[in-house]
Amino acid sequence: MNSGSDEQRNIPSTVADDAGAWDARLRSPDCTDEDRARFAAWRDADPIHRQTFERLQFIVATLRHERSRADIRALRDAPLHADHLRRRRIWLGTAAAAVATLAIGVVAWMGAGPDWLREPIAAMITRLSGAHIYATNTGQRSTFVLDDGSSIDLNARSRIEVRFSSTRRDVTLAEGQALFNVAKDPRRPFIVHAGNRQVLAVGTRFDVRLDSTSVQVTLLEGKVRVEELGRDIELTPGKQLVARLNDATTQAATTSVIRDIDVAKVTGWREGRIYFDDLSLAEAVREMNRHSTVHIRIEGPELAQLRINGMFKAGEQELFVSALQDYFQISAQRPSAREIVLTDR
Repeated sequence: MNSGSDEQRNIPSTVADDAGAWDARLRSPDCTDEDRARFAAWRDADPIHRQTFERLQFIVATLRHERSRADIRALRDAPLHADHLRRRRIWLGTAAAAVATLAIGVVAWMGAGPDWLREPIAAMITRLSGAHIYATNTGQRSTFVLDDGSSIDLNARSRIEVRFSSTRRDVTLAEGQALFNVAKDPRRPFIVHAGNRQVLAVGTRFDVRLDSTSVQVTLLEGKVRVEELGRDIELTPGKQLVARLNDATTQAATTSVIRDIDVAKVTGWREGRIYFDDLSLAEAVREMNRHSTVHIRIEGPELAQLRINGMFKAGEQELFVSALQDYFQISAQRPSAREIVLTDR
């Protein structure tokens, strides 16, 4: 029987190079459907192709997920003495046996815990459940390739949790916005969970956005079925489903509406363009702040209700504020290098 290391030595260098090239191409923002079709043909042409590509994805995902862990940083930065390593191995063995009990206790405690601890604890519990987590920070947009060949573009300040099994592919959009390019696999449905909505797709492209007030599903190509409140809604390309949420917990929602949409505007964020169509200034500022460390703040409820239209560049806070001052009676103060306060002029 061959060991894992034997299998790795038997991978031809040309196959490894091809897998790396396909990984880079699939992550590229200008990756086309033709590229994805060629990749699928290469992957399915030989079992070693699939094994090599899946191994590469596992390595990339592991490095991405583990490099930011506090314990990994500590091990990297602190001197590693032999007795420290011995004690750590003993501790890890004990901790592994207690993980399930700890997770149950943490779930019960989280409701009363401080806000700054909830996100890392939620991430820990998610990892314990076997999910892979992909996330972006303020001003960051990234493309991730899953082990089935599907790719996901994440907008700024977004997070997804991925769980694959032999019978289904589940992705949870925990926050933010994602564009999905789904690889066809009739045996395993691709299901996106956002709020209390489920989006079922097979070999299609669609955009999902989740915030504190709504879930938006926009279909670019193919066909998707949105499951909600005991009924199924099918979308066709160029249609958008908007489900207004009743509260910030995203657990309940009112009836959805379906509308025609300019998909180029919905997906403009991939090129750093943000489109506002009769949006309140409060919502527009919230969106602009996703893309910059310079925080815009509004003083006054009436100012927050102004309606905003137009296209703006993500991260260009000064240009956005300048445009507001040109069209509205707005003054802008800059109390610090990373804050702009909007008030009535």
